[in-house]
Amino acid sequence: MPQIVVLGEALIDVFAEKGVPLRAATTLQPSPGGAPANVAVALARLGADVGFIGKVGIDDYGSFLIDLLAGEGVDTTHFVADPREPTMLAIVAAPSPTEQHFILYNGANGLLDPEELSPAYIASANLFGYNSVTLASGSRAAALQAALWANEAGKHVVFDVNLRPLLWPSLDVARKRIEEALVTTTILKLNQTELEFLTGLTDPVQGSQHLLERGVQLCCVSLGVTGAFFNNGTARGQVPAFSVDVRDTTGSGDAFVAGLSYQLNQLDKPVTQLDEATLRQIVAFANACGALAATQVGAMTASPTLEAVERLLQSA
Repeated sequence: MPQIVVLGEALIDVFAEKGVPLRAATTLQPSPGGAPANVAVALARLGADVGFIGKVGIDDYGSFLIDLLAGEGVDTTHFVADPREPTMLAIVAAPSPTEQHFILYNGANGLLDPEELSPAYIASANLFGYNSVTLASGSRAAALQAALWANEAGKHVVFDVNLRPLLWPSLDVARKRIEEALVTTTILKLNQTELEFLTGLTDPVQGSQHLLERGVQLCCVSLGVTGAFFNNGTARGQVPAFSVDVRDTTGSGDAFVAGLSYQLNQLDKPVTQLDEATLRQIVAFANACGALAATQVGAMTASPTLEAVERLLQSA
């Protein structure tokens, strides 16, 4: 069984042309996406043994996504098509290289049921990952159950906040659902806006400490062009970003999560016992993954290989 299991949405990103808001777009270009699916593919390209749990529709996009993940080396045993809903779509506009606007249309991605999951498949992995977009869909109960199984088995649970306000009936509901997920989360990834949303604090040191007091073992805060901050309760610091030619930041956060997960899967030491030097190496690797993903257009298609990441790290 895979060493890493990712659960959530696989979808089609439909991109407007660059540099214009969606209302001014005249063309739309489909591309494979979905944060958890992006993470799974990025992990596979790094060489990880990874499986994906999710649902798509019985349509051309659905079969395309299943075939694509399988072709990348992701285990798709639990990635299935469901006739009740179509494949999820996300309309994406990028008015500037560092800005994205999303309109998300849920579909079969929201049909995962806890009874359909394999506890052994999840609990046997070293690491389980998911994000809050899944919690905003009908698959919420399945995601929380899977995270609980992984947590009870003593495995890493990586949760990416990945807040998409338009998916939620209110931000209060979003906050409540995300806080439910923190109960079983060991590694939390979020950006500065999400940090303030959850804690009311803008300072990464204070905000991450607040989240550690909630039970999280390692908190990583992405800070855009200034890098990323980490805190595991005993060691904390900020790792600078890599300077690259940015073409499209869609999927950069997913590549960061994949890099973080890849590195943590290599370790046999509890996260809380990692020293500052080790954490800096881990976050630098994740930063490199995110930076390289921003050098190409698209999310899943921009995921870097291990060789590319190592070259960037060596050039720094």
